[in-house]
Amino acid sequence: MILAQEHRKADLIIIDDNAAKKTAKYLGLTVTGTLGILIKAKQAGVIESVASVIAEMKRKGFYISSELEKIVLEQVDEL
Repeated sequence: MILAQEHRKADLIIIDDNAAKKTAKYLGLTVTGTLGILIKAKQAGVIESVASVIAEMKRKGFYISSELEKIVLEQVDEL
């Protein structure tokens, strides 16, 4: 965050921690999380299925609540 703020060259920073996201937004930085990147990747045709990527991430220890997963999959028409 400090580097992005100091140099103002970062168009977007990727952070999953909610407290860090709030701080970054307060500092005027544009923020998204991993799930936001997956949504953008699906919309751009980079990946075919967000659900399959989320499933793989969960197998490797990534935590996502059932409610948030449902919201994300609804946004990409996979639910």
